[in-house]
Amino acid sequence: MTDIFLPADLDVLETDLLHVFCWVAKKRNFSRAADYLETAQPVITRKINRLEAQLGVQLFIRTNRGCELTQSGELLASKAPGILMQLAMLKEEVGHAAHLVAGPISFGITQSAGAVMVPYLLPAIASRWPLLRVNIVEALSKGLCEKVLNRELSFAVLYDPPPDPDLISTPLLMERLCLVGAPASGLPKRPQIADLVDLPLVLPSGQQTVRILLEDAFAEINAPLTPVYETNSINMLRSMALQGLGYTVLTLCSVADDVAAGKLEAVPFADQGMSIALSLISTREHTRLRNVQLLSSFVAAEIRKVAKNGLWPGNPVVVRPSDS
Repeated sequence: MTDIFLPADLDVLETDLLHVFCWVAKKRNFSRAADYLETAQPVITRKINRLEAQLGVQLFIRTNRGCELTQSGELLASKAPGILMQLAMLKEEVGHAAHLVAGPISFGITQSAGAVMVPYLLPAIASRWPLLRVNIVEALSKGLCEKVLNRELSFAVLYDPPPDPDLISTPLLMERLCLVGAPASGLPKRPQIADLVDLPLVLPSGQQTVRILLEDAFAEINAPLTPVYETNSINMLRSMALQGLGYTVLTLCSVADDVAAGKLEAVPFADQGMSIALSLISTREHTRLRNVQLLSSFVAAEIRKVAKNGLWPGNPVVVRPSDS
C-alpha cells in the first residue's frame, strides 16, 4: 500500500466553490455566471461568500457593470483553473485504470463540416462508447477557437486556426474554395481573383477565415475588396446567392446540396492558394485526458476516411498524420 503523508487537520477548499469562482471571474458578472451555470444568482453569491470566508479575503469588488477581481482574486484566478484541470485529469486517470470510457464531453464543429460528418459520427460514437455523453456545438471557426481556449470545449474541428501556444492543431483536409453563383450567371470556368473585382460580391464578414484570405488576395493585386453585402452566416450567403443578389466564395461542402439540386453553381478557383485547411484543435491540458484523446483521434480518423472514400464534397486533399 502507498504511504500517504497528509495532515489530519488539512483545511482544503471545496472544488464546487472554486468552479463557481472561476466562472464569475471569467464573466466578471454574478448574473451571467449564474445563467451559464444554470442556477440562481443568490446561489452564486452564497458560494462566493463562503469561499471568501474560507480564505479570509475579499475576492471581488462589485461595480455598476458587474464585478472586478481584487488582488487576492487575481491570484486565485491564476491558479484555480489549473487545479480544477488537474483534478479532472486525475478523475480521467482513475477511470482509465478501470478501462471505462464514460461521462460528458463537448466538442465543436463548423456548420459545413458538421453537415457532412455528424450523420457518420453520432451512430459510430454511440456504438463504440455507449456510456459517453457527447455534446456537439456548431459555430463559426473563430467562435469555436475561443470556446476551446476558454475550456468550454474539449476540442473543435474548424478552418485555419490561428497559432497559439496553448493549442495543438492537427490539419485534416485542404479544401479548395469556389466561386458560387446562380445557374447560368456566367461563372468563369477557372476563376482567378482578378475575375472578382467587377462582380457584385456577398461575402463573410469580420475576421472569418475566407474573408481574411480574400482580403490578402485582393491586396496582392492592388484592388479594393468592396462587397455588396456581408454576413457572418453561411446560410445567409447561400440565400443571397440563390436570390441572385451576388456571388460568394465558399467551399463546395457549404453548398453541396444546392449544387446537386441545380440551384447554385460552384467553380473551384484556379489558384491552389485559394484553399483553407480543416483542422482539429485542442488545448495541451485537454489532450492529456483519455476521453479527449480517444474521441478526438476517432473524429480525425473518420473525417479523413470520409474524404478518402470520396464522400466529402469537392474531393479535398487528405492531410495524412505523418504530413502534419
